[in-house]
Amino acid sequence: MNEDSQYEELAREVNDSYTLVMEAEPSKGVPNSMVLGFQISEGKMTDIWRGDRRTDFVLSAKYGDFVDILTGTLNVTKAFVTRKLKIKGSLARMLKTSKATERFVEVLKTIPTEFEGDYGK
Repeated sequence: MNEDSQYEELAREVNDSYTLVMEAEPSKGVPNSMVLGFQISEGKMTDIWRGDRRTDFVLSAKYGDFVDILTGTLNVTKAFVTRKLKIKGSLARMLKTSKATERFVEVLKTIPTEFEGDYGK
């Protein structure tokens, strides 16, 4: 993320922490929820961790919805609007940085990823 100049420019005013909660889907082979978090400071990822911490935003969705976002089947902004991706925190602030969020997802899509359960097939 820190090597992407486009993301850095779009997120230059972002100074927030995030928790992602990927909810378990036992029927799809994902028996446990997964939680990770990260800090963005002026367009740079300055920390990343597993597990719960107090953060500015909590984004939660079924594991499969995160897979759909990362594979391009579901647009992240549409996921917010349709409430497939739930947000705790300032929705106005999150929407203000939606272009940065979309770029964040675009960068994540370039990382080779192995998905859990049925999503790995």
